[in-house]
Amino acid sequence: MFQIWKAKECLNLFPSSRNVQTEADLIDALTVKLPYLGVTLLPLQFRQIKDPIEIIKMAITSQAGAYLHVDELIEVAKLLGLNSSEDISTVQEAIAREAAVAGDLQLAFDLCLVLAKKGHGHVWDLCAAIARGPALENIDIGSRKHLLGFALSHCDEESIGELLHAWKDLDMQGQCETLSILTGTSPSSFSDQGSSITSPPAYEETIDLKDYSELDGGASSGDREVCFSNIKNTLSFVTKNCRVDSGTDLESFLWENGKLVSFASIQLPWLLELSKKADNGKKFSTFIPGKHYVSIKTQAVVTILSWLAKNDYAPRDDVIASLAKSIIEPPVTEEEDIMGCSILLNLADAFSGVEIIEEQLRIRENYQEICSIMNVGMTYSLLHNSGVECKGPAQRRELLLRKFKEKHKPPSSGDCP
Repeated sequence: MFQIWKAKECLNLFPSSRNVQTEADLIDALTVKLPYLGVTLLPLQFRQIKDPIEIIKMAITSQAGAYLHVDELIEVAKLLGLNSSEDISTVQEAIAREAAVAGDLQLAFDLCLVLAKKGHGHVWDLCAAIARGPALENIDIGSRKHLLGFALSHCDEESIGELLHAWKDLDMQGQCETLSILTGTSPSSFSDQGSSITSPPAYEETIDLKDYSELDGGASSGDREVCFSNIKNTLSFVTKNCRVDSGTDLESFLWENGKLVSFASIQLPWLLELSKKADNGKKFSTFIPGKHYVSIKTQAVVTILSWLAKNDYAPRDDVIASLAKSIIEPPVTEEEDIMGCSILLNLADAFSGVEIIEEQLRIRENYQEICSIMNVGMTYSLLHNSGVECKGPAQRRELLLRKFKEKHKPPSSGDCP
């Protein structure tokens, strides 16, 4: 220590020198800051370490809870010459990873948010793990999606599919939470009375079937059959191909897929109820990016269709039709009519779409809205006639885009009543 003290006295002779300040910072880090964090290094040992970040990692893991001294660790890093933004991000990443290992997910989450905003891609795997992890007090669906979106932007090729699947789960949960807030209701208030299933968190990637033990041995076979029958009936309201791979019956498939059972037995009945209530047809301004005015009914049907698509179920025509009706229900803009027509093109029975358009033509009173639905109706017919010659979905999509990119001219005065 005497030699270090003499060295500091010598350095004080040249206080304005940049090199001298660097040496003084190193002495301060080795003699004061690092020992406080539980790391003792002799000058010779320090010189043998090529990358200063290794010293920071030693400080983080030197003693229990050392990772909590975030500001002190960053200060030491700067004293050791790690001054760039990328260097500080590397230090924060190391702290976040140690916090996650120690079970301090809140700190790991906070640091991951900071690193994601700074674009520090090396931490994508930790961001993904926290986004899909257990519930935390200050982490909402939006924050989870932010972390997962960041992970998707920086992950390796092998992880894209798995993270996209997790994103769909989070998006579905977010849609349900939005509807719950808007309506003041919850899925549990509409769950089947005969079902004793509890909904597991949507962010969990695996479902332990022991959570459903009350349906498999804990309850009578009759209760299980009733629950299965209710789920099957609910699915029949929204899908026309409630099927599974060959060799597996539907009941076995359901009980092997906990999240599917949970959604079909609890969220799905609630969403169906929301989609049928007349009061939910009123359109409102929404904060959802890319959308303008939608109704609770529309949002509920969109959520149902999203879930069906995620699980490879084809929706029934009446579900598709209900979405189109909720969008083109007056008051309506021409853009909404076009969107509704696009949705109607997904119907297996084209004549059902014609009936919906004709119904709108009868009930509308506003002149511009009548012209709009007539124009859309003619486009719908043309698209269906032209679509017969298309060989697949890709060609039909190109046809749809081309037709709606053309200038929409309102019908002549003689075409309108």
